Amino acid sequence: MMSSGSARRSALRTTAVAAICFVLAACGDDADRPSPFDAEVPEADRYGGTAVFAGSTDIQTFNPVATADEFSDAVQRELVLMTLLRLDEDLEPIPYLAESWEINADSTRVEFRLRDDIAWEDGEPTTVWDVEYTFSVLKDPESAFPNAENLAGWEGPEVIDERTIRFAVRPHAGLLYGWTRLPILPRHVVADTRPGQLATHEFGIRPTGNGPYRLVEARDDDTWIFEATLDFPAELGGRPYLDRLVYRSLPEPATQLAELRSGGAHLVRIVSPSQLRQVREARELSALEYPTRAYGFIAWNGVRPPFDEPVIRRALTMAIDRQALVDVVREGLGEIPNGPIGSWHPAYDAELAPLPFAPDSAAAALERAGWSDRDEDGIREDDEGALSFELLTSERETYRAVAEIVQAQLRAVGLDVAIRSLEASAFLDAIPSPERRFDAFVLEWEPGFEIDD
Repeated sequence: MMSSGSARRSALRTTAVAAICFVLAACGDDADRPSPFDAEVPEADRYGGTAVFAGSTDIQTFNPVATADEFSDAVQRELVLMTLLRLDEDLEPIPYLAESWEINADSTRVEFRLRDDIAWEDGEPTTVWDVEYTFSVLKDPESAFPNAENLAGWEGPEVIDERTIRFAVRPHAGLLYGWTRLPILPRHVVADTRPGQLATHEFGIRPTGNGPYRLVEARDDDTWIFEATLDFPAELGGRPYLDRLVYRSLPEPATQLAELRSGGAHLVRIVSPSQLRQVREARELSALEYPTRAYGFIAWNGVRPPFDEPVIRRALTMAIDRQALVDVVREGLGEIPNGPIGSWHPAYDAELAPLPFAPDSAAAALERAGWSDRDEDGIREDDEGALSFELLTSERETYRAVAEIVQAQLRAVGLDVAIRSLEASAFLDAIPSPERRFDAFVLEWEPGFEIDD
């Protein structure tokens, strides 16, 4: 058996495929407050104050059953709710609501032992029955859980005793990571609702939490105020240093930066790469940059000619100067990956080399595939017409910039590329449609750890 104390440490490392940047300003009246991380500061003086955090995304819901976006999911599991496990700074699973776990010899069963000192904010204890209810309802097709495919390798749960719960699992490299991402629901608050109606339960806007912070006020759907849980267990970090955390939704990066400079916000997540130079030059601001699992890509529609031919897809990739995209669009914040699985994952293949930027080789491959400039207008044709397609983007600044550079680079090897920008919701609606109503699109993605295929 393998317990939490002796769990094997996978060789996981983050990769700088893309970088996220936090920008901090002095916190108004708290500007002279000593850092809680300064070892010279007495423990009693490390607590208090309010931080205002601005981001471009609304908090869509506090209900895990209805969550389809990464940001809402992060707010749930980091602030108001708890997961069975969480990740440490090395991206390794560590105890959280579960104080320990055991994995059987063939990695087909996992048992979690729960803490007995976690309570919901209404005073009710968090129990094994909350865990059993949560995973049962997420597996129920009636709940229409958006990420149900992440549960495909799990069976159960089975309650063993008042503090122990067991799951049957399909062995794979990221066995424990799913339990670091799915927050637990309070059964006594939501269990009277049918699974099909659970996504619209008022819990989504008025959560009863058990995490280090509690939602105390929501204003105009763009400001959320959280207060620290003063009795949060010391073994899990104890009372948060900040008394209050305010999140403001400010869609425009320029507005976020203006609020940061004026003191209306103290922390901003993901400023536009084009603004990072301003931040680095501003004495009153600090930029903290770190790597993520995210990567940007262009998806070719593999069921639509000419993208159904691998030689064409390969030629298009070699015709695109991806290093230029990193340098120009991302201001150098990133690197060219060798595939969608980064060095942070056990399945990463360090020997796999990215395709090179080789426009001459790309042009030769297109020529061999029957695409040549027959009428000398600069665009390649075959017997059925010109080599042209539409590249779909949202109105996001970086997507549009990528599309424009790619348009010019592919034009240099004889392709006619038209760019079509859509509002974000229309863009995302077009991509997963069964008809695949696109030739190609630009997108960024951050995969989880459950990479099996």
